[in-house]
Amino acid sequence: LWAYLRSLENAEPLYEAKLVLVGEGNVGKTTLLKALKGRKDEAPQKNEPTTHGVEIDIHGLRLPHPAQDGVEIQLNAWDFGGQDVYRVTHQFFFSRRSLYLLVWEPRRGVQAGQVEDWLNMIRLRVGNEARVLIVSTHCKTGERIARIDKPVLQQQYGEMIVGFYEVDSLVPDEQTGEMVGIAELKKVIAEQAAGLEQMGMPFSPQWKAARDELIAHPEPRVSYAAFSEICAQHELSPIATKTLAQIMHDLGYIVHYSDDERLRDDVVLQPQWLTKAIGFLLEDRATQESEGILPDTRLQKVWHDHSFENEPRYDPSIYPFFLRLMEKYDVSYRLPDGKASLVAQHVPQVRPELPWLPEGDPPENLRRIAMICAMEEDPPGLVPWMIVRTHDYSTEQTNATGSIHRLHWQKGMFLNHGTHGEAMLEKRDREFHIYTQADWPEYFMNVIQHTLQKLITDNWPGMEGRYRFAVPCPEIIDNQPCKGRFNIHALRQWLAEGDTTARCQDCSKRHSIVELLFGFEERNVDEELRAIREEMKARFDGLDSRIANYFMATMRAIADEAKNGPRLFTFRSREAGLTWKQLLSRPLELQLWCEAEGCQHPVIESGKGVYPIDQPHEWVTQIAPYANFVLKVLATVAPIAAPAINTFFGPKTTETWKIADQLNLAKAVIDELPVEIKDPYQDLAPGKMLSTPERSGILALHNLLKELDPSQAKLGLHRVETYTGDYRWLCKYHFDAWQPNIPDVIKPHD
Repeated sequence: LWAYLRSLENAEPLYEAKLVLVGEGNVGKTTLLKALKGRKDEAPQKNEPTTHGVEIDIHGLRLPHPAQDGVEIQLNAWDFGGQDVYRVTHQFFFSRRSLYLLVWEPRRGVQAGQVEDWLNMIRLRVGNEARVLIVSTHCKTGERIARIDKPVLQQQYGEMIVGFYEVDSLVPDEQTGEMVGIAELKKVIAEQAAGLEQMGMPFSPQWKAARDELIAHPEPRVSYAAFSEICAQHELSPIATKTLAQIMHDLGYIVHYSDDERLRDDVVLQPQWLTKAIGFLLEDRATQESEGILPDTRLQKVWHDHSFENEPRYDPSIYPFFLRLMEKYDVSYRLPDGKASLVAQHVPQVRPELPWLPEGDPPENLRRIAMICAMEEDPPGLVPWMIVRTHDYSTEQTNATGSIHRLHWQKGMFLNHGTHGEAMLEKRDREFHIYTQADWPEYFMNVIQHTLQKLITDNWPGMEGRYRFAVPCPEIIDNQPCKGRFNIHALRQWLAEGDTTARCQDCSKRHSIVELLFGFEERNVDEELRAIREEMKARFDGLDSRIANYFMATMRAIADEAKNGPRLFTFRSREAGLTWKQLLSRPLELQLWCEAEGCQHPVIESGKGVYPIDQPHEWVTQIAPYANFVLKVLATVAPIAAPAINTFFGPKTTETWKIADQLNLAKAVIDELPVEIKDPYQDLAPGKMLSTPERSGILALHNLLKELDPSQAKLGLHRVETYTGDYRWLCKYHFDAWQPNIPDVIKPHD
């Protein structure tokens, strides 16, 4: 932001916006766009070829500003193919501060034109602030009048709908010199574009010149170094270059993920080049027939030897990059053998035979809990995207014929999280049902719930406040489960107000609120820690899951306070033979820890993850409440993490690294401080899981790391975002294991 603001000294106003054309296939979107452009060399044709993916025309449409003489508005046109197979991936490119033309053909009717479905998709992705012009085509050459229930749609979608317009892109209008209806449509587009909040945004001439050169670059993809070199030629600093890349990515000019270590060295200058590659994959019949399995050996057939005329052909050298991007877009994930990917949109229609169904009873030694996400709208792509985001828990089974089937289908998935249990997820109309079964199924349920919430937040901002989590009514009526639902948030509120029962609105039976909430209770981390310690004494079944759940909740609580630095650490003595009393008066070292799930450990990479503390008493006193908090966390997870460490790094690794000694030393350092410093009594603020002194401690830790290592060159940790909405700081070894199994070179044939 500061780089942008500093660039405004000689800034000029920028009048640009994104024009998005959506609608079913073959309704005339491409023909309409050509009519809007009005170029003689691009005259509309009666039978335009089908659009595969999306056609993008930067500055494709230029219109006079309705209120400022001599000012021209430049519109970047995005013409989306309307085939069903693209419905899910198109949403990636819907954005705020854009205009939408929803195109339909009266000869097919409103229902066939899916007008309401497209309006819902835009609203879910962008929100009510989207501006949509509904355009019917073929008003002269068609055989039917454009009959559409305007009052009902305007009541349902309000200000989203700018208006309804009729055009015929193939019939000239003698009065205007344009095609029929085009002049009026242009006028409305210009008026609406002029009202967008970014219109007239100040933009540095140097930034604009760099952007224009990058847009005109002949190569569709360049390295970030080449991108930076072009920016440097226009006197942009490295910080300004990074900011420009982010702005261009946000506005749809380029595709660049600066926060992804495996993708940030590549910049796609022509998004159309990328979207076509995804489109070819989604249209591949062989992948559809193989239930979404895409072997690496087929990639050349899909991306180079395809049958589409006048379309790009992609060299095998970029296939690994495409596969990584498809995982980024939740289109596919790598299968365990490392030789194929699974395209989630093409999994089977029919639910396979599963190890268990929710209608049956769980084994006596296991518990099963259920949660339902009730949604007001049906977001397109929910199931395939959940399949990709939960692929770490995907499972398979061999049927009677000996063939192996992964347990995914168009409406759901069956998952296995090892000792943490199994889950069945299934979408039924506008409800997403989640069932988990384990010794302690709450942990896996929380993982899935957080994953679903993040998916909705990431992809459908318009769903905010339009979905809720509920527990099903346990009543059985005529051998069928009651369809009643209890809002979990409401149950918690009623319980806090002293209510003990709640009546089902469907069956009218009363049920105990405590029993309905069993498995969904809310506790802060201290309460959970006390419960875990009691269970550790008795060694309850499911303790591993409970500790994992505690760790996840703790990391999320810390992330709410500070997202930009590691969270786990211990102390190391820089001198041997010191007594506990001497520790705080002599130099110490701060030892950072890897946050790998179930395998937390000190950073071991040579020269990384260790920082000197020259004034330990002063600094440890400042950070003591948080250090004490972290010590409790590590002491709790250490017994569970130890076997995983020895499995991942080799036998007796925990002994070699002397992890127990590090924890004992940290405890000794903290124990030397007065109780009022290391564990100050303070009520938690509403909605917070950390006390104010603990929050101050994590900030002090991050400030120290910034001071000692501004570029984070010595951290020895990589920040990765999780599907549950948290992030983890992983050591080099766990970071490499975290990455999808995509080779750097993919051979086109066996």
